[in-house]
Amino acid sequence: MTDTGPKVSTRGRSAPPTDPRPRTGPGTDLERGDVVVELRGTEVPPEEDDTALTGIVSSAMLMHAVSALVGLGVIDALADGPLPLTDLARRLQVEEDRLLIVVRPATVAGLLRENGPDLFTLSPSGERLRADDPSGLRDLFHMCTYGDFLQAWTHLEEAIRTGRTAFELHTGRELFGYLGDNREEATIFHRAMNASAPVPALLERADLPHQGTVADLGGGEGAALATILRARPHLEGILFDLPEVVEGAAPLLRAEGVDRRCTTVGGSFFDRVPPGADVYLMTRVMQNWSDADALRILRNVREAMHDTSRLLITGHLPERERPSRYLEAMSLSMFVLYGAPLRTSERYEELFHRAGLTLRAVHRVPEGESIMDVRRAP
Repeated sequence: MTDTGPKVSTRGRSAPPTDPRPRTGPGTDLERGDVVVELRGTEVPPEEDDTALTGIVSSAMLMHAVSALVGLGVIDALADGPLPLTDLARRLQVEEDRLLIVVRPATVAGLLRENGPDLFTLSPSGERLRADDPSGLRDLFHMCTYGDFLQAWTHLEEAIRTGRTAFELHTGRELFGYLGDNREEATIFHRAMNASAPVPALLERADLPHQGTVADLGGGEGAALATILRARPHLEGILFDLPEVVEGAAPLLRAEGVDRRCTTVGGSFFDRVPPGADVYLMTRVMQNWSDADALRILRNVREAMHDTSRLLITGHLPERERPSRYLEAMSLSMFVLYGAPLRTSERYEELFHRAGLTLRAVHRVPEGESIMDVRRAP
């Protein structure tokens, strides 16, 4: 039988010793009443008995290896093609055998490939961690593995018990108040949100108009809105977020060439929303708030909408009938940071009804961020 699994250097490794003793217990003997059928020659390695658990444990460890891989510059060094380990270590000014400590698990995990003995290159998954990859996954990964964003997870148990957010338990502040006082963490957070905004899905599936006004509520520094305005050159834009957030938007809007068609407005959607836009856009906003807060926001948006306005809400929509490992993990992340796990579309419909809105359509993106098209109820 040909081994088609990932190949990785065995430098510094020795084969594990074999145990000649027969195993007993689950996986080796099948008992049926007084009849015992002994399974000979079919011993199941312990790691296969606990595949789910070993996968979780190894993922927790590999996360840090990948973080080091990016930080050391391995991904960027391999962006132009394969490199021998010796050249890679020399370029990064890292001792060769120590570099292999993170290169080897990254190869087994599928982020790197070993094309020949000690000759490494990026896999398609590894390419997504490049600084110039448009998916933004590198910035999102950096946020998830950085400082207080990561350490907050150690308070998950207490958050479940108390109902407080894990992030607040760790830092003593709710997330957005914390970001207002910590510039470096705020930059990391907004970069992650900006870089991975699901604008292509909005342009392709949501039938955005070519004229009129689009208001991006909670739009950060304007990355998503700028992309939309570039794709729709006759649209006008309103960027709405907290005053300390939108004050950093001008350089980005100028660089994208849309500053003359975009008005920035500082404020809180808990108080009011700029009135009269044709399309209101909320990207990764509603999933950040509890039901009570979300209802308050939705009522303010409805108050600002005119009869033909549309509200487009983008975010992850888990489906109970078809559970997704990735979306369940994202729901956990939302709970850790905001105290609000992801909602299903049915749960959103209940909120829309209470706010005087109605769900017109759902544009689903499997494993991605779906779009809900919402209108004022009659």
